[in-house]
Amino acid sequence: MITKTVIKDYVSKRCPYLAKMELEDKTLVQLLENSIDSRKKYQELALEEKEISNGSAEDDEGFNLPEILRDYPHLTKVIKRYERSLPKNAVEQLIEEYNDDQIVSKISRIYWENKYGKDNCRRCDINEDGEEFLTQNAIIHLTNKYLNDPSVKVIFEGQIEYQDLRARFDVLIKNDDGSFDIVEVKGTNDVFKHPGKAPEIDTGIKEKYLYDLLFQYHIYLKVHPNIRSLFYMYTNRDYEIKKESYPISDEELNDFFILKDFINLKDGTISIRKYFDSDGYIDEKLSEEEKEEISIEGIISKIHEIEKEVRVYPKMSYFCRKGPACPFISMCFGEEAEQPNSIFKLTNWGQYGGYFGRTAKLINDGVTKISDINPETYEFSPNKKNGDLSNAHTQIMYQKGQIKEKYLLDMKKIEEILKRDYMNENIDYLLFFDFESFQYPIPLVKHTGPWKQVVSQYSMHIVRKDYDLSKHNFDQGEGGGCKHYEFIANPDETKYENPSIALYQTLKSQLEEFGIDPFAKNYRVVVFNQNFEKTRMNEFVNDFATIADVNLLQFVRNFNENVVDLLDFFTSGGMYCRDFNGRGSLKVVQPTLADDIDVKKFYKNRLPFDLGYSLDYHKGDKCLVYNGGICLDLYKSLLVRSHLGEENPKLKTKDLLAEALAYCKIDSWGTVVIYDIIKNVYLGNLKLDALAK
Repeated sequence: MITKTVIKDYVSKRCPYLAKMELEDKTLVQLLENSIDSRKKYQELALEEKEISNGSAEDDEGFNLPEILRDYPHLTKVIKRYERSLPKNAVEQLIEEYNDDQIVSKISRIYWENKYGKDNCRRCDINEDGEEFLTQNAIIHLTNKYLNDPSVKVIFEGQIEYQDLRARFDVLIKNDDGSFDIVEVKGTNDVFKHPGKAPEIDTGIKEKYLYDLLFQYHIYLKVHPNIRSLFYMYTNRDYEIKKESYPISDEELNDFFILKDFINLKDGTISIRKYFDSDGYIDEKLSEEEKEEISIEGIISKIHEIEKEVRVYPKMSYFCRKGPACPFISMCFGEEAEQPNSIFKLTNWGQYGGYFGRTAKLINDGVTKISDINPETYEFSPNKKNGDLSNAHTQIMYQKGQIKEKYLLDMKKIEEILKRDYMNENIDYLLFFDFESFQYPIPLVKHTGPWKQVVSQYSMHIVRKDYDLSKHNFDQGEGGGCKHYEFIANPDETKYENPSIALYQTLKSQLEEFGIDPFAKNYRVVVFNQNFEKTRMNEFVNDFATIADVNLLQFVRNFNENVVDLLDFFTSGGMYCRDFNGRGSLKVVQPTLADDIDVKKFYKNRLPFDLGYSLDYHKGDKCLVYNGGICLDLYKSLLVRSHLGEENPKLKTKDLLAEALAYCKIDSWGTVVIYDIIKNVYLGNLKLDALAK
């Protein structure tokens, strides 16, 4: 059976093997099992990619487990069985209880129930007791029943089949003239491409959503030719809550949703004319081959060919490594796909000298190993345009065995960055700083929109120029010219108030407490990947321009201007380690450096505490927050719990917030350690197995 999931995945990934798995339930079960086993493994990589892109809320084009379960509801039992077998700590259980990935679908149904009356609306995926159906036949039976029931005006979660094609719709509306309107609900505000990216498509709709719509319409025309219009219903990025009500007050639903009429046969307009289908709507200027390539009928035909094959082999493509990499990559290419020499491990981040186009060409050319790359043929030059060492080229040289030492150091570049941003005579303090934020499909606090990043927490280690870590007490967070400060908003106290103002007010007062003038230029704010922190601060200045105190806004501007990026040492080629394997996130750099045998030996007798312990996210049995995903999910779960007026005496908000603070402290402390390692390497105190340029 060909479903929307098969169509969308094939269009975006062109992987016949994945299409074959999704067409056959037995193989799909194996695929689902693997997705669960891989979930935690890929969580940090997904967060890293998200941070690189400034935390965009754009839907992940990777494997969409919830959507597959929607097309194959009976497999929910499989997922639940395996999820029950996975151990979960108290925080993970709380997150599972309060994080609702179907929240937009739920409130969209309230929107239509308010408009047409709840008694006139029906769901096809639940029985009379409100229990979800796990069989296709039951859903199809109810769909046909409600389609023929004149008292039912709106149908939710129905299913229509034509031959071997199956389409699940979100909302179907019966019009008075006997025609139908179909509404596709999207829990995102990124339905469209950025302006100018695709001028040939009138609406600029993203391809994966476009074919979702076309596939549904293709089936509806075959079964119910009296379809009048197709709509997209998606979240309004400019919506802000006015009434404190969870999830959203009924009177504000009209402001929260945007309805876009894409296909209106009554008016004779089809806004996606060129890409529609082979019924006369494809641009006649295209060749027959091009028409076949982009038409929905052509796509269905290709999938039919795949379905007939006894055995289908995977097509190696750039999608296999698209961040986060496909969790089933080892099923296709074996264990070699996970090895450092795999082409899928080649850095693709432009700041490192790796580029999407070059990597895609390598993969499409069938190059499977980094060591097989000819740097000249594929234009991986030793230096980037600005003269910095290219990490992509360095990664290739390592895999070719042309560099034997563990590290490659560009001492000139390290000196340049240190004297510019850290050891400058005009700099008296270094503030090692790390934000934590959350986002949700609906706003959980005021002055923010759907999927908007909300900063709720930070950790900061303030270090004097003459600091001495040998006199520092990590647990107490002070000593040796280094002091730890932190902040986290308590959802039970702030309720619907945006935590941003209190966060920056606290930050300002803590600088003053340490003796720093918040408006001065004699301190630097050291972050790891400045894109995230600087973007959040810019958003605050813009979004709170008429809300926050002018003095506070000026402080945030100055704090932002003082930001320097510790990542510069690694994007410039100043320091490269073989074990980075082309990556440069904090969760890669910090443990790699800290686990180095020479680094361990250097700090063993130098610090009054165990360096490894101070950098460990998994300390003891009480460590409930051990990665960034859990940290942000915990906070929004506590917000939802507070909005619902619920509590759990065994899981007190105060105690859980302390867990989040402990996690964030390790992040900012990790940047202190990275800087101290680099500084001591530069001063000649710490000797590494390195080739120095």
